Amino acid sequence: MSAGRVAVGLIVAAWLAGCGTSPAAGSATPTVGPRVGEVAPPLSGTSLQGHRISLAAWRGSVVVVVFWASWCVPCQAEQPAVNAVAAQAAAGVRFAGISVDATRPAAQAYLTHYSVPYDSLIDSSDDIVRSYEVVGPPTTFVIDRKGRVAAQLVGQLNTDDLRSRITAALSAQ
Repeated sequence: MSAGRVAVGLIVAAWLAGCGTSPAAGSATPTVGPRVGEVAPPLSGTSLQGHRISLAAWRGSVVVVVFWASWCVPCQAEQPAVNAVAAQAAAGVRFAGISVDATRPAAQAYLTHYSVPYDSLIDSSDDIVRSYEVVGPPTTFVIDRKGRVAAQLVGQLNTDDLRSRITAALSAQ
């Protein structure tokens, strides 16, 4: 086996094992996708729950975009806490999930099992993943009222950090 194949295999194995695990305590969060202050890429479609999701239509609200997968252990671990943050969110805050699962049944089963209270799109074609340059789930973006990226959170969420990022986006001009 060539060195290149071994390297690719190790990268894939690490990604699958960690699903984009959190950086070590005290280290900087890696930067992915659109940078803070840049306009968020378009996001729209019909959710797995049958509702229309549109970042453009939600302009004026703070939007939390959570990339997840049914097979991602850190996603599973953080989902109850994300549900609680979504349920307690202030007026003017919306949540949208993006499933990177390849199949609709796997994504539906996750939504049901974890009682996810917000709509999720399935991105089996990876179009949204590519536009947001997501390396792996879980990855979360906080989008401000003007449609700009206010925060990127890579890896399993610290819900206190998520709440403070949402609060900062709500109070930003």
